[in-house]
Amino acid sequence: MKKYALFTSLLLLALVGYAQEEEFQSRLTDYMEDLMEEESSKIDFEEVMNEMESRMSNKINLNTASKEVLSELPYLTEFDVQNIIRHRQSYGDFQTLYELKNIPDFNLQKIFQILPLITIEQETRKRSWKEELKSGKHFIYNQYQQIIEKKKGYIPDSLGNTKYAGIPCRYYLKYQFRTVEKVSFGWLGERDAGEPFGVQHNKVFDFKSAHLQIENVWKFRRINVGDYKANFGQGLVIGTSCLFGKSSNTLNTFQQQEGLKRYTSSNESSFFRGAGATFVARNCETTFFISHKKIDANLNGSYITSLKTDGLHRTESELGKRRNATENVIGWNLTYSKKSLQLGCTFLAYHYSDTLAPTEKIYTHFKLKETDKHFNIGINYKYYFRRMSLFGENAIDANGGLAMLNGISIMPTSRIGILTIQRWYQPEYQANFSNAFGENSKTENEKGWYLGAKLLPIKRIELSIYADVFVFPWAKYNINYTSKGEEFMAHLQYNTNKRMNMQLKYKYKDYIDQGYNKQNLRYINHFKIKRIETQSLVEINRAKTVSKESYGWIVAEDIHYQKRKAGMNLHYAYFSAEEYNNRFYLYERDILNAFSMPQLYGKGHRVDFNFKWDFNALVQLYINYGIYIYTDGRTVIGSSYEQIKGNKSSMIKGLVRWRIP
Repeated sequence: MKKYALFTSLLLLALVGYAQEEEFQSRLTDYMEDLMEEESSKIDFEEVMNEMESRMSNKINLNTASKEVLSELPYLTEFDVQNIIRHRQSYGDFQTLYELKNIPDFNLQKIFQILPLITIEQETRKRSWKEELKSGKHFIYNQYQQIIEKKKGYIPDSLGNTKYAGIPCRYYLKYQFRTVEKVSFGWLGERDAGEPFGVQHNKVFDFKSAHLQIENVWKFRRINVGDYKANFGQGLVIGTSCLFGKSSNTLNTFQQQEGLKRYTSSNESSFFRGAGATFVARNCETTFFISHKKIDANLNGSYITSLKTDGLHRTESELGKRRNATENVIGWNLTYSKKSLQLGCTFLAYHYSDTLAPTEKIYTHFKLKETDKHFNIGINYKYYFRRMSLFGENAIDANGGLAMLNGISIMPTSRIGILTIQRWYQPEYQANFSNAFGENSKTENEKGWYLGAKLLPIKRIELSIYADVFVFPWAKYNINYTSKGEEFMAHLQYNTNKRMNMQLKYKYKDYIDQGYNKQNLRYINHFKIKRIETQSLVEINRAKTVSKESYGWIVAEDIHYQKRKAGMNLHYAYFSAEEYNNRFYLYERDILNAFSMPQLYGKGHRVDFNFKWDFNALVQLYINYGIYIYTDGRTVIGSSYEQIKGNKSSMIKGLVRWRIP
C-alpha cells in the first residue's frame, strides 16, 4: 500500500511539473546529448527538436494512436509499443494515465519521460473538417543569431571588398499551423550568415521551404505536398529521416518505419520536394512519391564531381555552385501488415541533370560515375513474437551491389533487454538517399556486428552496454587499405529519487589498423530542489596514436532556475584537450527549436547563458549568449575566412514565438 501511495504521489508531481516546457527540456538534455556521438552526420537535431516541440503542442492520444505513431515517441522500444496496443486490446481505452504502471516493462522513469508527449482522450465521435480546422494552432517563429567578433571574411581588403557577400548574421522566419489530428502546414525562410540579398530573385531569404501534410482522409493514411522526408524499412534504400545510432539507449538503434512525413528543418539538403501519398487497403499500404528540386553541386563542365550539402552561399565560389543542378526522384513502397508480421518492398529511382563524375581516387572507385541515373530496390521485414522481434532489410542497386541488415531484439524479462544487429554493405552498393545503422556516414563499404543490452539488476539501477565490431573492406578517405575497428560502451545510472540522478559512462573506441584508440570516462550528477535544478559533470579522456599519447579533461556545471513566466540557465565549463583527438562535446540548453553542442578543443572556458520569458500565453521570448575564452596562448580562432583575431569568440541568439489565437 505504501509503495502504491508513493507511486501515486510521484506521478501527481510529474503531471504537474511536466506541464511546463522547461521541465521537459531538462529531461530532453540527457536524451539529446546521448544521441550526439561526436560529430555524427546522421542526425538533424533541428528536426528532432521541431518534432518534440510539435508533440508537446499536439500530444499523442494513447487511446487512438496507431503503432506507427506510438513508435515515434522517444524512449519507447518496439516491445513498449506492442505492450501499449496489447493493453488497449485486453482492457479497452485508457481511463487515466495511472494505468501506465500496469503495462509490462513500464517503470517510473520511462513514464516520466513520455508524460509530456502523451494524453488520454475518450473519443465518442469523429471531428468534422470544420471542427478539425478550428482546433488548429498557429505559430510564428522569428530567430536571429550572430557572432559578435568580426570574422576574416567580413573584413574589407585594400579595395574595400569582402570575401563574404552578406552581413554576419543568420535569421529565419517560420510559420506553423497544426490541427489536433489531420492537418499540418508550414512555411520557412532562412538566410545564413554571410549570404547576400538579391541572389536569383530571393530578396530576403536564401532558402525557402513549405509543406502541407494531411492525415487519415478516406483511404489515405497520409498525403504530403511540398517538402517532405521519407523512411522505409531499415533505411538501406531510403532514410531521409533521423537515425538514432549507437548511444546509451542501447535498444533503440534500429529504424522505426515512418513512411512519408512533413519536413520542418532549415537544413538545405536531405529532403524531397514534390508530392506523395500513402493509400491503405485492408492489410496493405501503398506509397507513391515524386520529387523535383534544384541542388548545389561542384561542376566540371557538364559533369558533377560532387554534391554540395552544407547550404552555404557566402563567397563568389559558393554562389557559383548554388542550385546549378537538378535532381529528380520517384519512389514506391508496398507494406503488408497482419498481426505481428510486416513485409515491405521499396523502389527508388533518381536522375540528375548532369553526368556524375567524382574525382578519381582509390576510395571513390565504386562511387556512381559515368551515369546520370541510378536506382535501389529493398525488401524489409519485421516479425514480433511474444518477447522477441526479428527485423531487417536486404537491398540491391542498379549495378548489382548488395546491402543487408538483420537484427533480433529480445526482452526475456522486464529487467533484461538484448539487441543484436548484423550488417553487410558491399563497397559496390551505392544509395544516395540511404541512412542505415553503421559506423560509416554512408551505407556502403562496411560489415559488422552490434550487441547491446539493458539491465535492471536491482531497484533504481540501470546498466546499458554495447559492443560493436566493424570492418571496412575497401579504402576510405585518407585510408588506402582495408581497415577495422571495435567499440565498447557501458553506462550505469542510479536514480536515488525524483530529485537526484547519477550517471557513469565509459566508452572505448579502437581503429585497429590505423593505430588509433580513444577512451572516455564521464560522471554526471543531476539534482533538483524546488525551482532550482543543477547538473555537475566531470569527464576525462585518453587518445593514443602510433606516435603519441594525449589526454583531456573537462569539468562543467549547469544551473537552471524556473519561476512562473521566467526561466534561466547558466552553463560553465573549463576544458583542457591537448590534441584535436581529445576534443569534447557537451550539450547546452538553447533557444527553442535550436540545438547547441559546441566542440571544445585546446584549453579555456566556455560560458553560456539562456533566458526565456513568457509575456503571456501567446508570446514567448528566448535569448542565448555564449562565449569561448581560450587560455592556451592562441591569438587566432578558426581558419580561412572564418578566422577571428584574439582568444575570444561569442555569439548572441534570439527568438520570438507568437501563437495566433
